[in-house]
Amino acid sequence: MSVVNTDENPGSATPARNEPDHFRRVITIWIVLSIVSIVIWVILAPYILPATASDLASTDNLTLVVFTVLSIPVGLFVFVFLCYSMIAFRVKEKPTEDALPLKPRPGLQIGWLGITSALCLFLLIWGLFAFYQETVASSTNPLVVQVTGQQWAWTFYYPQYGVSSQGQELVLPLNRPVQFSVTSKDVLHGFAIHALGLRVDANPGQVTTTSITTPTQIGEYPVNCVELCGLYHSYMWSSLKIVSTADFNAWITSQGGHP
Repeated sequence: MSVVNTDENPGSATPARNEPDHFRRVITIWIVLSIVSIVIWVILAPYILPATASDLASTDNLTLVVFTVLSIPVGLFVFVFLCYSMIAFRVKEKPTEDALPLKPRPGLQIGWLGITSALCLFLLIWGLFAFYQETVASSTNPLVVQVTGQQWAWTFYYPQYGVSSQGQELVLPLNRPVQFSVTSKDVLHGFAIHALGLRVDANPGQVTTTSITTPTQIGEYPVNCVELCGLYHSYMWSSLKIVSTADFNAWITSQGGHP
């Protein structure tokens, strides 16, 4: 009488008892890497992101921090599963039989769809709220600065005082709302002041008015052209100086205006 060994069934889809729980292992790796990466990003972000001198720029930096924190787990989820599969299930020989068919897991599919949908909805609400804050900002007496770009320099004119900035230097008073009217004399330029959260195209023959922003920090910051505009594009930058009201009035007087 022959004896049948019931412990060995080549056609069974049940994994061997010594097989590790790959799913739990990869989830653990993903969680640990996500936490570590988020902590590192939050620590390094203040040193990586540009300095801010207005509430608008601070909001931009906060948006970058929040969006990056949310994207880190999503990106690592894909790469951790991919790398783990390449390492744990790699074989040197050419496979002689098909792998076991994958079993559908509705819970995972619904969960992943729900999480990604919630993230997209959150980002949409965040963006709409930030856009609303920017568009409703208003002031009864903003400082108006007319900005003109040309190859390869910026010109700043203050119509309320009848003066132009000499030496391509932009001077703004602290805590006074500012509005820029931007245009170009020749080609397309990009007027950008990262410290104020501003970036607007300077189009030839067209004046673009920016939203109102308020300088909140005394200091000196760069003004750049961020559109490739010709041979000396990289030299098209100026200096923004945010000064006290008294210093700004004194500067206006030195330029021949009347504060």
